[in-house]
Formats: sequence, structure tokens, C-alpha cells
Amino acid sequence: MSTLTAEIITSGTEILLGDIVDTNAAWIAQQLRECGVNLYYKTTVGDNEPRLRGVIELCMARSDVILITGGLGPTVDDITRDAIANATRCPLLLHDGALATLEGRFARFGVTMTDNNRRQALIPQGAILVENPAGTAPGFIVEGDRSTVIALPGVPREMKEMMAATVLPYLRARLGSAAVIRRRILRTFGIGESSIDAQLDEQMRRSNPTVGLAAHTGQVDIRIAARAEEPASAERMLDEMEAEVRALVGAFVYTTTPDESFEAVLVPRLAAAGVSLALFETNTGGMLAERLSAAGGAALIQGQYRAGVGELPPLLAAAETALESSQRQSAALQAAAWLRAQSGATIGLALVGTAGAEEGVYGRVAGESWLAIDSAAEQKSVRTPYGGQDEITQVRLCNQALAQLQQWLASYGAG
Repeated sequence: MSTLTAEIITSGTEILLGDIVDTNAAWIAQQLRECGVNLYYKTTVGDNEPRLRGVIELCMARSDVILITGGLGPTVDDITRDAIANATRCPLLLHDGALATLEGRFARFGVTMTDNNRRQALIPQGAILVENPAGTAPGFIVEGDRSTVIALPGVPREMKEMMAATVLPYLRARLGSAAVIRRRILRTFGIGESSIDAQLDEQMRRSNPTVGLAAHTGQVDIRIAARAEEPASAERMLDEMEAEVRALVGAFVYTTTPDESFEAVLVPRLAAAGVSLALFETNTGGMLAERLSAAGGAALIQGQYRAGVGELPPLLAAAETALESSQRQSAALQAAAWLRAQSGATIGLALVGTAGAEEGVYGRVAGESWLAIDSAAEQKSVRTPYGGQDEITQVRLCNQALAQLQQWLASYGAG
């Protein structure tokens, strides 16, 4: 099975400086994956001919195909065609067909074509013209002994049409046989990236299929990618690797649906088991209740309290102001028991933590938080060595609470 290695160059100072988000590279990467082309690098370069030329020369030394978007317009800072011509040693020549198309387009719209627009009809000597049915700037393909450089305009609508009509068929023909790359994401919860890495060490060293990790705040994705000559074979390879992964860390895999949150999976399980909740939150500011409610779990919450909002019952007010670690633990446990008793919920859950960093023996420290769960089956508390009200801390604490609910469900419910 033949292979092609590729990389993407995005040209444009406005993208390099963050004024415009580069969506082109992500879209092109997806198309290359579907074609079975191996993408190894992405680079963004400003509107500077020497720098862009240097990047192109570097890419030509290591990749089969280089796709460049942007910089094909008529203005002085549109320097992509010059950089490609200099890097490939193919001088720019006026393409009569491209010029005729350009003149016809301007005439059709009743607009006078200025001389600088003629620059858009310049393409490197010997290059293959890529027609642009949606705009004025054509693209081109320069085939060299070592690598091929493909230039496309940066306007997404134009680039996508040209990719679909010309570039992707060209790459498929270069491959000489059907090839696809399929991927699958296993989303995990309650296990850290380093722990997964240790468990999947052997699997992550393989070349096809490949296994990689993507860590988010409190959650890790396991990405499996397989390359094969046709989709069914790639899917079988994914199935086999997924089975290996699940055999090692399957207890922590909760979905293969992209962007599905853990609470979106947990809430239906809690509902099916008839579990109801009563919640008290201090430094998380009600985030746990909000996340459960957003996932359809509002009906599960029979009681909700959060610090700083409204009049708190005396016991919860005391938990809010607990200062010492042992006091916070005791306050969390008492609060969880009080919540369950007052509401009649299956589980009382209290999150009690410091509002911010504290002064310790060695200077500023991160604080702490205590999570307590009270149910007919058990009463437990878990300490977390950080506190505060920043978003990352709140997300971590809520994730820990969701993980504890899942553990409770696995032990005592129907989960």
C-alpha cells in the first residue's frame, strides 16, 4: 500500500498574529485523513517572502506533499507565488488561460481589472493550473523530483471547492490505490494522563494503528487511528485496538461520542437507578448543580444550597466559615448528612473548600477542599489538596464529585 507524507503551511500575518482563526488547516487535515495521506506538520508563516521560502524549502526536504493556503491575491503582501517560485526554482510565467479567465470574470461583473490583478495569472513554470470557480485567484501544483507543492487561496469557500474538485482527486491518483485513515476517540474520566500512558505503553508504541492521548481539565481522550486500503479494514483495526485498550483501562472509558460530557452519561444512569441528590457547594459556586442540570438532571436535585447566595441554614453557614482542615472535613460530613435528612434525597453531597490561597509555613499554598457523601449505604469524605474559586479548580472539584457519584452508583446502585 503506497503512502504519502504531507504538511500544511498557512500563509498570512493576520493568522500568525491571531486576528483570524485558521480553520483551513483543520479542514484540510480532515480531508487528508479521509484520503489516507499522512499529515506530519502544520506551520503558520507571516507575509514575508524569505521566511515563507525558507519554510517551503524545509518542507520539501522532508515531505511528499506541501499544501499552502493564502497569499495568492493581487496585492504587494500576497507573496506565496513568489516564495514557491523561488523555493522550487521554477520562475513565474503569465498563464494565458488563467489571464483569459480572470479578464472574463471581471468583464462579466462590469468591473475594470487593474494591472495588479494580472499577478494572479502568474504561476511557476511547468505547474499544473488549479481552476478557481468561486474566486479570482487560481491555484497551482508544482511537481518536483522530491516533493510536490500545492498552492490554494486562503478564502475557505474557494479553497474547499478547489480541494474537492482537483486536489483530492490528484492525491488519490498519486496514492495509486484506495486508502483511508479512520480514527476513534475513547473518552475517559477519573484517571490521569500519566496513569493511562503507563497502562497503554505497549499499544502507544505501535505505528498502525496508532494510539495517542489528549488531556483536558479532569478528563483524558484516547485517540486511535488506523490506516488501511478501504474503510472496513480500518474499522476492524480500530475494533481490535479498542478491545485491547478497554481490557486495560475500560473501567474509565465512558463514551466514544465526541464532545459528550461525563455528566451527560451519568445523569441517565442516576435517574434509572432512582437516585436523587441534595447539594451544598462553597467554592464551586453551584457549578456542580449547573452541570448536572444542563445534562438533564435538574429533576434529580431535591435540595440545592451554595455559599454566598441567600440565607443559609446555621449548619451550612458554619460549614462555609470552617477554617481548619479538620473543621472543614467535619463540616462537610455534617452538611452531607443534614442535606439528606432534610430533603429525603438518596445522597447528600457537600463540597466545602477554601475560597482562595492561604498563608502556610512555606508561603502561599493552594488551599484545600473536602467532598463528603452521605447515603444509607455509606458516609465518606475525600480531601483534595487545592482550593480557590478559579475556573480550573471548580472544574476539578466538580469532576471529582461526579467521579464519586459514579463510584457510589457502581457499588450501591444499578450503574
